[in-house]
Amino acid sequence: MGSARLQADVHESYTNFIARNLFKYEVAKTASNNACLEVDARARSINGFTVARFTTSCGKSRLVRDAPEIGDDGRDRYVVYMSLQGDLEFAQLRRTQVCNPSSCFTFLSAAEPISHIKLGNNDTLCFLMPRDFVDQRLMYAHNRCARPFEIKEGLGHLVHLTLAAFSADSEKMSAAEFQAACCLMGELALLALSGGADVMTGDRSIRAANLARLKAVVRARCSEPELSLSDIASDCRLSLSYVHNLFRDDGSTLGEFLKAERLQRARQLLEFPAGPAVTVTDVSYGCGFSSPSHFSTVFRRAFGVSPRDVLRQRVKEKCTRDVESQNA
Repeated sequence: MGSARLQADVHESYTNFIARNLFKYEVAKTASNNACLEVDARARSINGFTVARFTTSCGKSRLVRDAPEIGDDGRDRYVVYMSLQGDLEFAQLRRTQVCNPSSCFTFLSAAEPISHIKLGNNDTLCFLMPRDFVDQRLMYAHNRCARPFEIKEGLGHLVHLTLAAFSADSEKMSAAEFQAACCLMGELALLALSGGADVMTGDRSIRAANLARLKAVVRARCSEPELSLSDIASDCRLSLSYVHNLFRDDGSTLGEFLKAERLQRARQLLEFPAGPAVTVTDVSYGCGFSSPSHFSTVFRRAFGVSPRDVLRQRVKEKCTRDVESQNA
């Protein structure tokens, strides 16, 4: 749980709060950014779920989540954004959606670049769910990102009312109550996102469960250099052609997903090295890459920075903290 009344140095304080409780954004520098912006921010999290509310005033601002921010935190979650006051504009996957209190909410992936523009004073609710939770319940979740979901009637209206009530009462709940409520809130939100037509039953439920199982195998074994696509399919007792179909329907390939998981793990190991003796070569082989030079190339292409620079920066920061601690 976290809360903050942000006034001084507000842009930095605001983005730091979001980075801790949601995921990392950068504030784009615009002429409308000014010192009188005020933000009242509250959030509570448990096991990958987060409910948060942000009330902002004084002008337009733009938050950006791009490859550097995605690489920095590696948070792979889905989020429902809903406005209680003011207009919000979101762009993701070449789609743009404006949300306001009388029309709709939208759905985004933290694993894809996001542009988030607040067009004036606003009061925003957001609800974050772990990717595994979503993958097991909703097919083609990425296809629903940055699209409008009506709140005037039906399931969208129920999500709007329920999320507002949940946000208001969440701080009064015990941990067990909050976790149970998050699961129920997530089920309701995903039901609304599916439009009722793609509710996870029958064959679709089986396909979603198989896809989630395949992704779990990849995450568990991605450090193995000799891991093949056939090995992954065999582990789940599925045919390779069926596996390719599952990932194609999910918007990627099995090979792309395996590479992305290896890169995310490598980024984490470089940013939080186990000790001063850790090298880029160690991380490369430990994350399943057969060649350190190939690893450095694909890492730089993915994150815009070399693995050596990431490791050097983290080691430098640790040494600085150690010196400050000794001098304190």
